[in-house]
Amino acid sequence: MCQTQTQIRIAGYTDTGIRREYNQDHIGFDQELGIAVLADGMGGHKAGEVAAHMTVKFVLEKLQELVLQKTSVSITGSQLLEFVSNTISSSNTEIFRAQEAEEAYKGMGTTIVATVIIGSQLYVGHVGDSRLYLYRSRTVKRLTKDHSLVQDLIDRGFYTEREARGASVGHVVTRAMGTRSDVDVDTAEVTLLPYDLLLLCSDGLTDMVSDWQIAEIIDENCTDLEMAAKKLIALANQNGGKDNISVILMQT
Repeated sequence: MCQTQTQIRIAGYTDTGIRREYNQDHIGFDQELGIAVLADGMGGHKAGEVAAHMTVKFVLEKLQELVLQKTSVSITGSQLLEFVSNTISSSNTEIFRAQEAEEAYKGMGTTIVATVIIGSQLYVGHVGDSRLYLYRSRTVKRLTKDHSLVQDLIDRGFYTEREARGASVGHVVTRAMGTRSDVDVDTAEVTLLPYDLLLLCSDGLTDMVSDWQIAEIIDENCTDLEMAAKKLIALANQNGGKDNISVILMQT
């Protein structure tokens, strides 16, 4: 079982994978302030990369401003969640305007999962199929729900989670940043316990590595987040590496 200090630690890496020519994922984090943002871009040549960079930069900067402001202004948990949601929505507007204005960016979009830890509370916002997991008591639990065709089919009873992994269903995201003028953002607040560990990741990891394998790697390397992140990416590549792979690990 992981035993570590109470100060927030963060490690993050992104990798092109084996089959892709360039990386349209982007990550950003601030260890001192307990903030992490991950995006998986989509669209024409390099347009997805632009969308991912735009949203990570915008959201990370706004969350940094929020945390710094909170030291002097009292903000409730519901207000924090609203701020996270509004920040992601504002980023969506910026991406949508960019792809409307620039021909090369037509059709670009991105997923996002953003987290901020304040005290023992975790605040998260997400759009798309990039995920957030909680590692606790040697198991992982998914805290986000994919906005995807496969997830919709699971919800309707066509597949179980296990069956869906092997189903020949196209990888279709049903909600993304920048594809429409507005976007619905899912948010959540979670109370963290000592030694909890969070994993933000793109589908390049979860398509290649099962939840139990993720838990096993974290459990074996929980005192070294850098090593755990590198091993998760290495296993995704070992299993085929068909997409860009991004991982951020956070521990309080």
